Amino acid sequence: MSDSEAVRSASALGRDRDRELVRLVGRHGVLTVEQAMRATGTGRTATYRRVAALIEAGLLKRLDLLRSQPSLLHATREGLRYASLAMPAAKVSPGAVDHWLRCATVALDLGESYGHDRVLTEREIVAKEVLEDRAVAKARLSVGGSRERFHRADLAVLAEEGVIAVEVELTPKAPRRLEELIRAWRSAVGGREVSEVRYLCEPGQTRRLVERVVERVRAERFIQIEEAPAP
Repeated sequence: MSDSEAVRSASALGRDRDRELVRLVGRHGVLTVEQAMRATGTGRTATYRRVAALIEAGLLKRLDLLRSQPSLLHATREGLRYASLAMPAAKVSPGAVDHWLRCATVALDLGESYGHDRVLTEREIVAKEVLEDRAVAKARLSVGGSRERFHRADLAVLAEEGVIAVEVELTPKAPRRLEELIRAWRSAVGGREVSEVRYLCEPGQTRRLVERVVERVRAERFIQIEEAPAP
């Protein structure tokens, strides 16, 4: 390989890595630099250098939503187009940051078990449903009336045995609302719209509430309860 060919090859590799990083952030909506490092397998210095270049290019930006959180990475509209992602820029509120980041951690964990290309974020679930005009990881909440109501999973795994719907539950829901959701997921699995439902819960009150409701509606065969990973 000549020197000029080597330069072009290195440049193309750099562009591919840039696109991979922007696509990663765009898929999740918001990420920490540490999560980006884990997902791409690159070191801190290289990741910070690449992030700085992408921010300067207008493809990524930093969000400072909470004093307790480090700066978060967010893909701009231009970045989403650059990464060929047919979805709007994510709207992230301070109250939802912890849930977004915990979902990203769960998605990375699942990707290591099933393959990252088989794990869909909620943003990807929405895009896939629009593109294919079908439900991917939804539970039907009501049937009657002029408009059906659905609940979409936080994540979905396209596993060999079918779609695994994943809910990341960090705070206790109102019992009646939670029971409505659990019943809907039980019906979705029973009707084979999804193959399995997993609730990843914050330990303590949140997990105990989910366990009680699952037992009350007799959904133990359909719903697997696990502990949510640490932030």
